Amino acid sequence: MRSWFLAALAIMAVTVSAKEGPTSGSLERPFSANGSVKMDLVAGDYRISGAPQDRVRIDWSVRDPESLAKVQARADVHDRQLSITTNGPSNNNLRFSIEVPTQSDLYVRLSAGDLTIEGVRGNKDVELRAGDLRIDVGRAEDYKKVDASLWAGDLKASAFQIFKEGLFRSFEWTGKGPYRLHAHLLAGDLYLYSKSESR
Repeated sequence: MRSWFLAALAIMAVTVSAKEGPTSGSLERPFSANGSVKMDLVAGDYRISGAPQDRVRIDWSVRDPESLAKVQARADVHDRQLSITTNGPSNNNLRFSIEVPTQSDLYVRLSAGDLTIEGVRGNKDVELRAGDLRIDVGRAEDYKKVDASLWAGDLKASAFQIFKEGLFRSFEWTGKGPYRLHAHLLAGDLYLYSKSESR
């Protein structure tokens, strides 16, 4: 009786697992450092990070297995230019993790969600409509020009000793470094920090 019961449980487990199906996917392409990366991203939660490998890797996950087939991610490489696009259902807790070479210039546009960028050294041009935007800028002295703005929320640029709250907040900063940083957010909280510091 006990062996029959255990066998039935095993069959049920396999059936449920098959019905649930996979909830994640990935792709990888070779891409060298010192290139330019342009991203056009569908709403979701994103983490963009620098890695020592000469490649781009995109991993994604969804809550509902039936929605996985609707998620699209592309990484098109042309010499030193990389174009990344994502698409998918916006109401399914889409999560993306994107790795690019540590030394890369970033141009990112995201409609809505939470976006974190860490460990990427280079120029950064990032805009987000609604959500929280966190950018690890590294060292402030690495930048020649910085401008950041938001319409509603908190602007906490601890790397540049700037803290502002409320509506229509912005700041500009100039230095002697090689990089440029542009960050714009309509509604949410904007953080510009150095990863080595606590925030």
